[in-house]
Amino acid sequence: MFMKDDSKYQELKNLGDELEDLLRSPDHSEQDKQVKLMEYLNLLNNERAADLGVLFTERMLNRIKAAVDAHPTADVAVDQLYTCLLVQQFHSMQFDLWRAHPAIESCRNALAIIEADGKWSDCLRYCQDTANTYAEAHFWPEALYYSIHAHNSVRELLKQDVHVLENGELLDMEDSAYSILTCALNTAEGVTPEIEETLRNDLGSDRYSSVLAEVQEMKDSEPVFDPVELTPEYLAIRYELEEKIDEALEHERGYYDYCKEYWMAKRLILRSDYGIRWKSPATLNPNEEFH
Repeated sequence: MFMKDDSKYQELKNLGDELEDLLRSPDHSEQDKQVKLMEYLNLLNNERAADLGVLFTERMLNRIKAAVDAHPTADVAVDQLYTCLLVQQFHSMQFDLWRAHPAIESCRNALAIIEADGKWSDCLRYCQDTANTYAEAHFWPEALYYSIHAHNSVRELLKQDVHVLENGELLDMEDSAYSILTCALNTAEGVTPEIEETLRNDLGSDRYSSVLAEVQEMKDSEPVFDPVELTPEYLAIRYELEEKIDEALEHERGYYDYCKEYWMAKRLILRSDYGIRWKSPATLNPNEEFH
């Protein structure tokens, strides 16, 4: 979301520049830095200054990633992952979650570090939210990857007799299995034998079958998407495709008919630039209303 008030935009940008100087300064305590950081992030959120939020948090992420690369420790890796979640949050405000993909990809090493260190609560939070980001963007193979990691985190926490997280969330392997199956059914491979074996071992055959039936029923009730979106050719160009669509619809952002304009642009770009024939959800689901 882009601010229309230029003076307010500049004011918020200046505050961000000042905060970055403060965060790098040795003259302030870590507690003071965290307080100032949260105040600024809340201000950006309240002002719906998503574009500034993306720029600010991406710079933070790059600095923390450099620190992790130089001295890989679990605590700093956790900071990197939570900063990545902030990047995702501000992209969500801009309705372009797909743009968070490079930031997420840059954090794979940090995720491996905290898994090796057994920081399963942090791993669960990051992987759950990141799986949701990818699912909303319809990047299903990536959503499946993080859903599996989230499920593994739940398993490890339950082994430690942790059943409730600090935020009050109850841990349930059926919930994480539901996420895995939802994502898997939206990929070309579907529910692989490996996924089925893992979930049957974790849940038992009866519970697994029950969750699978629930997921399948939900999927059957949802709109149909063109199967071409599952092909390697399409998956290879998704990010570039979204960039081209976004550029084509730069002046349409926020209009009620953006969805239809998006599909028209997508169909034309796929055909002209990639030779891929694609049908929109509106074409494949004539009885559904899309906005």
